[in-house]
Amino acid sequence: MVCQRLSVLTGVIIVTAGLSFWGVSLHVWAQEADVPSPREKQLRQDLKRILDELDQLKQPGAPASGGAPPEQPSAAAPVRQMSELEGGTPEVSLQDMSIVSQRVQMRPAGVSISATEPTEYQSQPTRHMRESLESLPGVIIRQANGPRDFSISIRGSGVKTTFAVRELKMYEDGFIQTQSDGLSRLDIHDPWFMRSVEVTKGASSSLYDNYALGGMIHFKTRRGSDINGVETFLSGGSFGYQKQAVAVGKQYQNLDVSLFVSNVAEQGYIRHSDYDTQTINFNFRFKIDDKQNFYFKAINNWLDTNVPTRLTLSQFRDDPRYAGGTSTSNDAKRLAQRRLDRRTIIGGLYERELDANTTLTIEADYDLKDINQTFTQITDNINPNYKHYTDLRHNGRLGDMPLKSYVGFFVNNMEQEGQSFANGGDYQGTRGVLRQRTRGTIRNVGGRVREELEFVPKWTLAGGLGFEQSQLSIQAIDYSSAGAVSTRASADRTFYNWAPELSLSWKPAEGYRHWIRGSTGYGIPQLSNLTTGLDGLAGTNFALKPQRNLNVEIGTESQVHKTLTLSATGYYVFFKNEIISQVNSSSGGSFSVNADSSQYRGVELAYNWRPAAGWRFSGAYTHVDAKYINFTDKYGSTGAVTTAVRDGKEVPNVARDVINFKEEYDHPSGWGGWFETSYHGSYFLNNNNTVRMPEYWLLNLNLHKNMEFASSSYIRSAKFYLQLDNVADTKYAASGNIIADSTADASKTLFFAGYGRALYGGVTLGF
Repeated sequence: MVCQRLSVLTGVIIVTAGLSFWGVSLHVWAQEADVPSPREKQLRQDLKRILDELDQLKQPGAPASGGAPPEQPSAAAPVRQMSELEGGTPEVSLQDMSIVSQRVQMRPAGVSISATEPTEYQSQPTRHMRESLESLPGVIIRQANGPRDFSISIRGSGVKTTFAVRELKMYEDGFIQTQSDGLSRLDIHDPWFMRSVEVTKGASSSLYDNYALGGMIHFKTRRGSDINGVETFLSGGSFGYQKQAVAVGKQYQNLDVSLFVSNVAEQGYIRHSDYDTQTINFNFRFKIDDKQNFYFKAINNWLDTNVPTRLTLSQFRDDPRYAGGTSTSNDAKRLAQRRLDRRTIIGGLYERELDANTTLTIEADYDLKDINQTFTQITDNINPNYKHYTDLRHNGRLGDMPLKSYVGFFVNNMEQEGQSFANGGDYQGTRGVLRQRTRGTIRNVGGRVREELEFVPKWTLAGGLGFEQSQLSIQAIDYSSAGAVSTRASADRTFYNWAPELSLSWKPAEGYRHWIRGSTGYGIPQLSNLTTGLDGLAGTNFALKPQRNLNVEIGTESQVHKTLTLSATGYYVFFKNEIISQVNSSSGGSFSVNADSSQYRGVELAYNWRPAAGWRFSGAYTHVDAKYINFTDKYGSTGAVTTAVRDGKEVPNVARDVINFKEEYDHPSGWGGWFETSYHGSYFLNNNNTVRMPEYWLLNLNLHKNMEFASSSYIRSAKFYLQLDNVADTKYAASGNIIADSTADASKTLFFAGYGRALYGGVTLGF
């Protein structure tokens, strides 16, 4: 790992120097092409500053006037574009790619959306996305099996899985990060690169097609204009944590370029959880002319991490830092449990204004996932994935009524080749006999339409419809413990899914928005669901059905005072054939079954109060009540399949109550600080509702200092932070999986322990 880190850091220096040289060349080229006068430069800077301030005021929770947040010269607020949510891909629109925003557009009607503020990424160690996303109502983040690998739950979706992010669509700067089988991982997103994150809540397959059962998450990186030179970041802290990162960015007339590189390593709080991960993120935005824009993006993430086994309740009480395991079949160290993964995404986005009211967008990317994971079985899996979107948007009128129209087409194809081996259990992760070989293909083809009609002033009726055909082909060869072929199985399945949506919204005055929305979502089974038996080991489960849901919500956002914004949303979600993934504690593997029907209902509340300059008080409350209506559970053990009726039981792993409060202050001198407290209530972890996740409270403190230097200085800016997490050193379980009832409660492997008291510090320097 050390050699790998050194080689990566050497590469960082080389790439940084190269890009700096390239930036100088581009700067000279831009000056030769068109040299603006000093007065023109000053006017451009003034205009950009004014538009950025307007953009920030349009964020949820920001006051319309007065009580503005403290100035952050180094990071502009995110531009919130209507076009990002009108269609299937929240791509960076014409205005977003321009050097300065042409105009500020309102959010689309009838959509529940929350966004983080840029300050969330400027004054804290940014170890992972949980540190900012948990402040949003309805969004619940839980630790998983990697340094930045967290599960995300929105309205109960996304947590009936044993790894990664499911049932949600994820984008970064308009490029889809979810593969065609529905898998997303937070590993690839480094928070230090981020400018903001937007979350659309509620079933949204009419907007984002397959797997958008809980909504959509859109990560936005900082632009070259935000960096304006070179930034370096060094951070360190408890449990061997260390991070080195560099950002290079510049804006030249019609060109905006940014490059981010980071290296992160840690020994980890839990034993056998040390890791090493590197990430590169390159962005090239070019305004070809007044009607055309082009955006190129490339991301690469390498991950090498050891993975502990979740703890039983007694193990957690005795030693929360234990590496885990109840027998030789799931002992983390004996199995040498490990993830050695790589993810690469390369894509381009072209946008053309066909006329004053019509815009064409074409986006395509190549997404490769290459994973080698050592658990009870050792799996090698490679997934090349091609994705394409074409969108057409038009702003027109129906009679005298304003009408926004959208039509889109998409196609994507993912291949999978995988093989699973027995684990030698020799503390080295030695491959034993081959147990399974698979070959699969998923192809999705579909289209979307959407209309938003302001039929009377301040009242908007929005409707959308999505259609998708999904073709899934899978072949699996299973081998006996002696290595001989035991079974050959294959399946070719075609799914047709429709996703209608309808909403009515009312904006009686500036700062007020009320809406009613009915929306739908769907998600087909993934290839790994179909190639795992009910015992959690290699096998087949070809009968698994696609899942669907209906989301009904009513919500309001009200700026009751120029310094205070309140929001409230109530919702009811109905699932059909929900895919429930469970861990078999005996084998350590996971498997999936369909729950015929289940229902979720809850509320999301939030406030944002800025009583005086520099002060900000915010809070979020999420409540979810989830129950099975009709469900016959199934699980395998020692060759037999057991069934059990779960009607009326609570859906496990769905947090019932989550509260987050944050109080912060930034002084004009650059000194600032905040403290944050959060509460996670108890909930069940098995379908029989006999084991629970313990409730807990956490308190975190932060102190930071931002400094700007004279323009003649070599160092332009410096940001220092010191943060103390889990001040009370609370022993708590950070996450749990749904555990199959094939083992007794005392033997169920349930928890990953959360970090104890931890101190982190670091500095960002701008050159």
